[in-house]
Amino acid sequence: MKTIISVFLILATFSAQAEETVYVTDEVKLQIRSGQGTKFRILTSAKTGATLTLLEEDDASGWSRIRTPKGTTGWVLSRLLTSTPVARLQLATTTSKLASAATEVTALKASLKNLQSDHQTMASETEALKTEKTHLIRELTSIRHASSKAIQIQKERNQLQERIINLERDMQTVSHEKQTLEESTSQDWFLIGAGVLLGGIILGLILPRIRSRRKTSSWDSF
Repeated sequence: MKTIISVFLILATFSAQAEETVYVTDEVKLQIRSGQGTKFRILTSAKTGATLTLLEEDDASGWSRIRTPKGTTGWVLSRLLTSTPVARLQLATTTSKLASAATEVTALKASLKNLQSDHQTMASETEALKTEKTHLIRELTSIRHASSKAIQIQKERNQLQERIINLERDMQTVSHEKQTLEESTSQDWFLIGAGVLLGGIILGLILPRIRSRRKTSSWDSF
C-alpha cells in the first residue's frame, strides 16, 4: 500500500513539474474536446489570449491536453497554443504597465515636489539658524566683554577696599601718634610750669635773704 502511495506521489510530482502555462493563439475561439480529434465531444471553449495549463503534448497526433482556470480538462490542437502571450494580451499588459508607470511617475513628481518644498523649508530654517547663531555669537562676545569688565571692576573694587583699609590703619596710627604727642606736650608744659613755679618759690625764698645780708653789710661799714 505504501509503495502504491509513493508511486502516486512521484507521478503527481512529475505531472506537476511537467505542467506549463500556455496561451490561446490569435484565433476567434478554441474548442476543447474530450479526446484527440474533431470527432470527440466539445467540452468548452476558450477565447483568444486565454491562459491554459498544459498537461500533456502528443507530437504525433498534434493534440495537447490542457486544463482551464475553472478546472476543465480536455484536448486542443497544439498549433493553436503558444508559450508566449498573444500580441493583444501583450498590448494590454504593456498598456497596464505604462499606466502603472505613469501613475508611479506622477507619484514620484509629487514626491519630488514635496522634497523640493521640504528642501526650501530646510534652507530657510538653515538661514534662520545661521542668523540666530550670529546673534548668539555677538551676545556671547558682549557677555564675555561685560564679564571681563566686571572682573576688572571687582578687582579694582578689592584694591580700593584694601587701600581704604590701609588708610584707616594709617589714620589710626596717626591718631594714636597725635594723641601720644599731645599727651607728651601736656606733660612738658606741666613740667615747665612746675619748674617755673618752683623757681619762683626758690627765688622768693632766696631774695629776702640776699637783701638782709646787704643791709647787714651796710650797717657794718659805718
